[in-house]
Amino acid sequence: MRASAVWSEPAAASWGVSVQPRITGLAIADLGPSVSQADVLAHLGLEGDEFAEGIFARSGVRRRNLNLSEDFLGRTLQGRSAQVEDELLANSIAAVDQLGLDPARVGTVVSASLYSLGCPTLAQRLVEHYEMPPTTDRYHLVGVGCASAVPLMRLAAQSLLEQPGKQALVVAADSMSSILMPAGGDDPRAKTVGSAIFGDGCAAAALSRDGAGGPVILATQVHQIGDTLGAVSLALQPEDSYLHLARELPDLAAVGLAELVRAFLRDGGIDHAAIDHWIVHPGGKRIIESVRDALDLSQDDVATSWDALANRGNTGTPSIFYVLKGTEEQRAPSPGDLGLMVTIGPGVTVGLMLLRW
Repeated sequence: MRASAVWSEPAAASWGVSVQPRITGLAIADLGPSVSQADVLAHLGLEGDEFAEGIFARSGVRRRNLNLSEDFLGRTLQGRSAQVEDELLANSIAAVDQLGLDPARVGTVVSASLYSLGCPTLAQRLVEHYEMPPTTDRYHLVGVGCASAVPLMRLAAQSLLEQPGKQALVVAADSMSSILMPAGGDDPRAKTVGSAIFGDGCAAAALSRDGAGGPVILATQVHQIGDTLGAVSLALQPEDSYLHLARELPDLAAVGLAELVRAFLRDGGIDHAAIDHWIVHPGGKRIIESVRDALDLSQDDVATSWDALANRGNTGTPSIFYVLKGTEEQRAPSPGDLGLMVTIGPGVTVGLMLLRW
């Protein structure tokens, strides 16, 4: 896909867009209690495992939100599904409530999670909960994972073209606890790696073409890297589950990233040096380092990503929203500042989004 949003007012006219979409609200709501790495090792039966303890210590994660109750961990994936779907809804409501939206003005709801065993969907349940008009468009995406933010925002922004005066609501929620399983004797190392970094999270964003505040979405693009489908996969068995991440994933994502970003920015006549804020996916220590090095960024450029990883872990679908929220709170962008969002997820898919405050 090529960039779908606009770079300038003349370009806007050529696309039939009078006003560029803006993120008018952003909120997060954490799922479950905050736990330390030592807590996770103990509850998963990994204490004393030299490999596991080394991976956990080097992960860059200090704390994350997870459900480690004995009852929950003792159930199968299917046995957890009803509770997980209800918790995702409750936390989505907690995030959306912070936005202070008028439900009658919401024309589109786009929700996403890594996977879903429930029906009706999260988007449908939100429309029902807030008593939105029955004509409200609602979409739910699964499987896009950490790469969700760009297509979610893109879909929501496009929906506003046909709904003058309306807002779009984007909700990204994941319970990584739902696929977390205690250690077994024959576990692959990939399961241990995933257990060291993933956490639960939820984020909600409001988009509008006539609102104030928040950054404008100038352009978006997604790029799927060929022959990488097996690099990120959800392994499901009757009594076990885990998210498999190939060891070479960070390297796969970094190859060609610099040129991809240069071309994306060049289309809008923008130089790499003009980006004031880098919003990089906190997918893990090696993901952040690989993107940092590929794009010749400094440690300060990716400080908000390190902070999100350390205190939340990789929350899957909503992960980049935590970095965007941290950017606004910790770096206080000035009017006119440019930000570039870089997401990496299943596919392997790279997402790019240019923002202007």
